[in-house]
Amino acid sequence: MISILIPVFNFNVSELVTELCRQANEAGIIFEIILLDDASTDSFKGINTKLSENKNVRYIEEDDNIGRSKIRNKLADLATYSYLLFLDCDSKISSSDYLENYIKLCKGDVVICGGRIYEPEKPASCDLLLRWKQGRSREEFSAELRNKTPNKSFMTNNFVITKNLFNQIRFSEEIEGYGHEDTLFGYELTKNNISIIHIDNPLIHIGLETNTMFLEKTKESIRNLNGILSQNGYEKLLVKTIKLLAYYKFFRKLRLDKFVNFLFNSFGRMMEKNLMGTNPNLMVFDFYKLGYLCAINQNHSNRID
Repeated sequence: MISILIPVFNFNVSELVTELCRQANEAGIIFEIILLDDASTDSFKGINTKLSENKNVRYIEEDDNIGRSKIRNKLADLATYSYLLFLDCDSKISSSDYLENYIKLCKGDVVICGGRIYEPEKPASCDLLLRWKQGRSREEFSAELRNKTPNKSFMTNNFVITKNLFNQIRFSEEIEGYGHEDTLFGYELTKNNISIIHIDNPLIHIGLETNTMFLEKTKESIRNLNGILSQNGYEKLLVKTIKLLAYYKFFRKLRLDKFVNFLFNSFGRMMEKNLMGTNPNLMVFDFYKLGYLCAINQNHSNRID
């Protein structure tokens, strides 16, 4: 018995829900699918609301956008069954035994991550290249690799957790908008000595953001990271979990953060031109993120242990 929980925002989830229902019914799995719409436009609401005609599907709408953390917590509270499968709405199922791969591991308290992959072909539009290239290089890893650093590799797009364990952690509702709610969740799992099992059961991420939108979301996630830093300081485990934070601490220790900020202010537009172009360089992207983190802390003094 499993509750499949999908936060929805401006995406047609008909294909995803239809395939999930097909797999569950063919395998004889007792299930429910809860779609919680986070204030999408009327056109998407009109498409997705029809899915509630299926007896196993509940479709609920929020009047206002409540964000990635709150909506996942609310979905867990709405769930009937003790095993929760969280999926991102902009996903495509890549195998015919996707649900069964999870169900056979649903024994006792577990956290299981299936992974994320991308279409192998470059997107036709160069306006989608940055997100595709970053995803293929930084997110698309086998279970064998992810299990080497299991809690560091946690992603929210495709995972199973028991309701009991979820309620011990939950997503931090202090994080608003996009980014690092998954990092903090994995960090809290580690602090509570809860291990993650990684398996090769990926979803295909098909909802690629434009270069401009992805850069804006990246900056929003870095602002969230800065909030986590302000709350937690430079805890060793946190620094070990977040590579960007480790680099930031290193440059601050060497008193080079102001120089990085200077370079970011001087060459930021040039870096953005590369990232928006036909061959975005991920090393440029990494420095861009570090520079932005230094820039937003220019007038602040975060403590270094």
